[in-house]
Amino acid sequence: KTEVDWIRLLYNYPHPFPDKLIDLIASEPKICHYIDMPLQHIDEEILRKMNRIHQQEYTIKLISKMRARIPNLVLRTSLIVGFPGETEKHFDVLYDFVKETRFERLGVFVYSQEEGTPAGEMKDQVEEEVKQERWDKIMKLQEKISHENHKKLVGTVQDVLVSGLSEETDLLLEGRYYGQMPEGDGLVYINDGVANPGDMVKVEITDAHPYDLVGRIIQ
Repeated sequence: KTEVDWIRLLYNYPHPFPDKLIDLIASEPKICHYIDMPLQHIDEEILRKMNRIHQQEYTIKLISKMRARIPNLVLRTSLIVGFPGETEKHFDVLYDFVKETRFERLGVFVYSQEEGTPAGEMKDQVEEEVKQERWDKIMKLQEKISHENHKKLVGTVQDVLVSGLSEETDLLLEGRYYGQMPEGDGLVYINDGVANPGDMVKVEITDAHPYDLVGRIIQ
């Protein structure tokens, strides 16, 4: 028991991810239907280079199971592009995975070579220009996916935890609904209604942007 309204699970390792935990997330009202599960990559050859034990088939089945059991799940992952030895073929596998999975939230990082690390000593380092091109390509794809996902929320009513006045303008309040983790995801901008920092309010979503939402307080 806790007085905390929201518990959000971050940095979850995908293997193993127990069925009991999936069912707990689905059934416990205070646990947000939000899972942050950094995968780093999906191509099995690159995963082995990263010393990651989860496999592509396992991951796809796990995500399908999560979405089937947890209503309105917001799934976040983090990926790395340009890891040593990543070819165009490896990248295409990753790109297609992102396109098909349609993550609600996605962070992409460009691999940075560091001396004295196992990966830093690997041969076949990827050129910086190629790394950036791959990052740009996935981020452009994710921007489109995120916008499409957000459009589906227009007209819905969400519980929003108010942070305070917007950093952009004092004419707006800002906050987050359960599908937005602090500092990593976007915001809900409130353009109609009055609330104080820390208030949990009902907000009707009226507009959608790739990474942010806009709404008005209805209660």
